[in-house]
Amino acid sequence: MKKQNIFLSVIMVAAFTFTSCNSEKAQLPTLKTQIDSLNYAFGLANGSGIKNYYLKTDSANSDSVKVKIAALLKGLDEGMKGDDVNEKYSEIAELGTKIGAALKEQKETGLMGDSALKVDIELIKQGLVNGLKGSSIQMNAKDAQTYLQSTMQKRQQAKMAEQFKGNKVAGELFLTENKSKPGVITTASGLQYEVIKIGKGALPADTSNVKVHYHGTLIDSTVFDSSINRNEPAVFRVNQVIPGWTEALKLMPVGSKYKLYIPQQLAYGDKDQGTIKPFSTLIFEVELLSIEK
Repeated sequence: MKKQNIFLSVIMVAAFTFTSCNSEKAQLPTLKTQIDSLNYAFGLANGSGIKNYYLKTDSANSDSVKVKIAALLKGLDEGMKGDDVNEKYSEIAELGTKIGAALKEQKETGLMGDSALKVDIELIKQGLVNGLKGSSIQMNAKDAQTYLQSTMQKRQQAKMAEQFKGNKVAGELFLTENKSKPGVITTASGLQYEVIKIGKGALPADTSNVKVHYHGTLIDSTVFDSSINRNEPAVFRVNQVIPGWTEALKLMPVGSKYKLYIPQQLAYGDKDQGTIKPFSTLIFEVELLSIEK
């Protein structure tokens, strides 16, 4: 105003999965494309998480670790085939089957649910092994997580921008026309407002708790929220709401009523808020009732 997959009880990255490789040794992967890098980073980050959870008391090159890695990878391959596996280290083998089953699904839906990203089993396997070994070949586990999160976030933002570009264009046209109307004031940030009633009370600060009545609509007049309709004023801190509200409230003496026209970048941007779709320009009538103690 984060998501675990089947084995992200081990690591919080974003809905990951993987499989096994021909070698159980840390090796330098060949990464030619962004998709290659994502597959490898995906395996590496998750391998590191599993290492920290399941192998934390073992030396990276001990026989015990080698056996456990082999069990995990065998379980993973069996899971991809839909079979069960019974190994000496049953807990980690069972984890492998769950990972394999999830990876099998991602081969249909795309890596991390992105249909444009093809799952590369061998790169994920090698990343997994390198992570289990604690290797920093190509990148370390922290860099892998950062790369995955930032890259997938950018891809999601690009998707949303394309899918909802109509909202952005419509909002920009609305604001361009609206700013020339009598009584409409535009601030440096792009916020637009009209003074319906000016109060005589104090101005709120960033950390003030304020009581307000408001009525919010989209530019097509769809009502998405209204304390007036609920007959229940809202109380919140000025700096804990969307930027357009924060800026406007600090311009309003207590007792004022303003009409706000909030550009998408000062509202929810590319976030989907149900009735408020990404890149939506918002309109509010806001009455500042009091600054709470």
